[in-house]
Amino acid sequence: MVGVLGAVLMAISTQQFESYGWTLFIFSPFVCGLAASVLYNLPKPADQRRLFRPALAVVTTLALVCTMLLLIASRIEGLICVAMAFPVGLVMALIGAGVGQLIVLALGTDSRRPLPVLAALVLVYPALQSYESRVAPPPPLHAVITRRVVQASPARVWAALVQPVHYPKRVGLLFRAGVAYPTRTALSITSTGQRELTVAYSGNAVAHLPLTRWVPARELQFRVPTTPAPMRELSPYPRIHAPHLHGYFRVRTGTFRLQPLPGGRTLLEARTVYQHSIGPRNYWQLWSDYLLDDMHTRVLTTIQQQAEHE
Repeated sequence: MVGVLGAVLMAISTQQFESYGWTLFIFSPFVCGLAASVLYNLPKPADQRRLFRPALAVVTTLALVCTMLLLIASRIEGLICVAMAFPVGLVMALIGAGVGQLIVLALGTDSRRPLPVLAALVLVYPALQSYESRVAPPPPLHAVITRRVVQASPARVWAALVQPVHYPKRVGLLFRAGVAYPTRTALSITSTGQRELTVAYSGNAVAHLPLTRWVPARELQFRVPTTPAPMRELSPYPRIHAPHLHGYFRVRTGTFRLQPLPGGRTLLEARTVYQHSIGPRNYWQLWSDYLLDDMHTRVLTTIQQQAEHE
């Protein structure tokens, strides 16, 4: 029952409001945990209720797992995003269970007195989600920077950077699971004389990125007009309706900088500026920063190897 409640609340956020913020990732698992605690204590006499039992933690965890499985089964979400959201959801569900236990103890012997509190939280959920959707500020820009020292001159590094590059097929677990990553890059010139970077991604997506800055042996910058879907969700269905795959994560610019170092070496830097409309932002930035840094490292390592062995 609690699993169904959690799935319904999360579906309201993602399907009706297409919102991925604090209401979805913080408030909905909190309500799930509180509901699990209240329903767990309903059949128990007052003298058997304690502040928090390990059994309640297990019940709360299972309720959240059921919620996530229902989201996958109903084509609302895929396995990757559910797995990423689970840690913060579990923390909030356990906090909700603890609060629910305190409410049960505070309201005394009538086991059904906490039900109006639970009902009020469930009923206020759409209003809270609507308010968050209307007042959410524009997402700020955020940069991920990765650097690598190359045992080659800036001219040699630049030559390796601007030639067609095929990246190794070996990638980490999340990329093998479906997170998009570049497989090859090549520079070209359009019919209008504009330089652009063509990037092929896993999953056969291709992006044509116009260059906005070109300083040989120093800097190459490109803008990203449209960001390909950041991942292919793992799901038993060929297609799922997950709005966050389209437009909620946007890369704005990418930059390679080369700085000469003593001894004929080069400090090679990759910088990606992006923004996303998913909250809590500090939590989700841990994932996006990690994945982008992993991509940077893969790209820079390949360029480093080509420059050093040229």
